[in-house]
Amino acid sequence: MRTTRTLAALLLTFSTTALAGANVTVYSRGAPPLHVDQAPRLSDLVTQPALAKTWWPGAVMSEPQATAAAERQHQALLARLDAPGAREGGDDGAAIRSLRQQLAGVRVTGRLAVNLDPDWVRLHPQDNPPLQGAYSLWVGQQPASVTLMGLVSAPGKKTYVPGRSVDEYLNGISTLSGGERSYAWVIYPDGKTLKAPVAYWNARHVEPTPGSVIFVGFASHFFSHAWDGLNEQILHSLTHRIPD
Repeated sequence: MRTTRTLAALLLTFSTTALAGANVTVYSRGAPPLHVDQAPRLSDLVTQPALAKTWWPGAVMSEPQATAAAERQHQALLARLDAPGAREGGDDGAAIRSLRQQLAGVRVTGRLAVNLDPDWVRLHPQDNPPLQGAYSLWVGQQPASVTLMGLVSAPGKKTYVPGRSVDEYLNGISTLSGGERSYAWVIYPDGKTLKAPVAYWNARHVEPTPGSVIFVGFASHFFSHAWDGLNEQILHSLTHRIPD
């Protein structure tokens, strides 16, 4: 189900005619969209003066075809949760409905697997591909929070504390019915994920970075064949989320 695409793979689908550069719409919270139409290569985009204060670890670049696929998969995930959320009673039903409500508030885009750090792009020619067609770029400043999501009693933003580990962010947070109690997933702002041990018997120091999502998914004992791959489907949506 994975649809993350690299820019190099994407460009193979384009015509081999002369490149005219890309049309990029840049979105930043609280500001009108910025349009960049002279970006023949990735370096020409990420070194735009107007983007000089961007926090690049949290930036997301996407293109329309991948976005359409990501949106279809996200809607399929929400639909998959609808029936059991309505059918199940008690604690199980309440937990599924809470998760479904959280995911309904997530906006996804067709994230491309590309390093957007200007210094990296300049120093590594192989990661400075030509651009062609239409793209969206989501940028912003470094956040001061991490976000708890999933089968937890208090989802939402929590103040980022340097050095604090995943299990410490979960201290005092109850796991809802069906939730995984031994592991949580960290979705970093750059789209990478890590499964972190968080129980008293296996806890390991894993630090989220600012802007990360800590996701508590379904425990394996909760699953029947009808639920196969559900955690992975949720992680896919969270790695393709548009930054806050």
